[in-house]
Amino acid sequence: MPSIDDLARQASLVFTGTVTELGASTVPLLPASEKLVVVRVDRGLRVDPVLGDLRGKLITVRAAAPRTLKVGQHAIFFTRSWIHGGGIAVHEVAHVDPGQEQETATAIGRLPERHLKERLESADLVVAAQVTHIGADRKSRRRRNAAFWAPADLRVDRVLLGTPRQTTTVFFPTTRRPPWTNAPKFTEGQKGIFILHPVSRPSNAFFADLDPGSLIALDPDDFQPESHLPNVESLVATVRQKRGIR
Repeated sequence: MPSIDDLARQASLVFTGTVTELGASTVPLLPASEKLVVVRVDRGLRVDPVLGDLRGKLITVRAAAPRTLKVGQHAIFFTRSWIHGGGIAVHEVAHVDPGQEQETATAIGRLPERHLKERLESADLVVAAQVTHIGADRKSRRRRNAAFWAPADLRVDRVLLGTPRQTTTVFFPTTRRPPWTNAPKFTEGQKGIFILHPVSRPSNAFFADLDPGSLIALDPDDFQPESHLPNVESLVATVRQKRGIR
C-alpha cells in the first residue's frame, strides 16, 4: 500500500464516506456493475472547487477492490475524476481507515509546497525579475491547439538557482485554450519569481516553433509573486543542497 503522502498526490478527489450500495450506480449513463459502489460523502478533504460542497451527496466509485467494501463501511477514499454530469463517478486509487483522517488532511495540506519544490528541482533557472518587453506571438496556425508562443524579456534582479544568461527570455503560451489554460500569462512590468524550464528538443508539435534550450514557464507555479520570495528561497536552499551547490 502506498503511503498517505503518495496517495494524496495521486488522487484528485479525496473524501471520507460511507458505502450505501454495492453493484449500483448513481450516474444514468453508467450501468450498474459489480465493480461499482455508491458512497455518501461525509467530508471532502480534497475537492475541486467547481464541484461545490459534496457533503451528503452520493458518488459512484469504481472500486479498486470491490470485495473489500461493504454497506455501512466508513473509509477515506482516494479517487481520480471520471464522470461529471448527471452525477459524479470516480476511479478509486485506494481507501484507508477513517482513523487516518488527520494524517490525510495534513498530507493534502503539504501538496502545494511539495509541487512547488518539484518545479524548482526540475528548473534550469530561477530568478527574481521583471518583464521589460513582450514580443509578438508566433502564430503557428498550422497546428491544432497551438500555443502561440510569445517572448517575455526579463530584467534579472537576482539569480536564485542556475547559471545566469547574458539575456533572459521566457516563452509563454498566449492562447487560453487547453492545454494552455492554466499556464502563466505575462505582461510588461510584471515582477516576481520566474521558475524556468528548458525546451530540450521539439519533442512534439507544440514546441516545434521554439529553439532547443529556450526557456518556458507552463505550470501555474512557475511564476510566484514577490511576496513568496522567503518561501521560495527556503525551498531553493534544499534544492541547492540536493544538487551539491553551496
